[in-house]
Amino acid sequence: MKRLLTLISILLIVNAGFSQVAVISSPDGSANIREKPDSKSKVIAKVKTNTVILAFNDEIGVSANDAVWSEVVVIKEPMSRLNTANEEYTYGYSHTSQYKLFDQLKNADPKVFKFEYKHKPFSKSGKKIGYIDGSESIETINGEHYFGADCGTPKTEITKATATIGNKIVDIPVSLIWGILHAGNEFEIKTYNNHYYVSQGVGDGGCFTHLVWVFDKNGLVQRFVGWQY
Repeated sequence: MKRLLTLISILLIVNAGFSQVAVISSPDGSANIREKPDSKSKVIAKVKTNTVILAFNDEIGVSANDAVWSEVVVIKEPMSRLNTANEEYTYGYSHTSQYKLFDQLKNADPKVFKFEYKHKPFSKSGKKIGYIDGSESIETINGEHYFGADCGTPKTEITKATATIGNKIVDIPVSLIWGILHAGNEFEIKTYNNHYYVSQGVGDGGCFTHLVWVFDKNGLVQRFVGWQY
């Protein structure tokens, strides 16, 4: 019985931390992020339509007319330079009518939009690597927070990231790669409101990180990196 209660407690904790990638879809052009799940609560951020966020404990299928709220994580700047793990995020609440879950978006046409990484074996050469408290866990690479540090040194590294939008080729700045250097070539690519969303999970277990690249017809407009709990 004791073991069963322990298992139930663990499952409840895991469920409480479950998050989903979502896209702001407010017809007003931006959504209010509030301090508490209440329409009269203080607005702590305004997030533009087409911006990626994380939504926690979303009640799928609930009518937008119902007063339903989700806890959300918003990155403060579209291309935030994450020097530490937490400094660039806003935590608050959004009404579920103000966003669409990633799975609800339409799959992108691979003839119109493509995305890929090129890799090579990981090398410490030429990189400034910071470690956590003198351990072997990487904290930063070239000044950028490294996601998945507790899971050790990456085996491979991205050397080039490229999106193809129609006939236009967009190269991702290397400065946006350091923190997710170990990401693979497994993607889900969706489209919404003339934007393209490239989503993937980087790492697994306690090292799992959401990574989403967002493009419009002109190029890259957002890089979202965030945790599932």
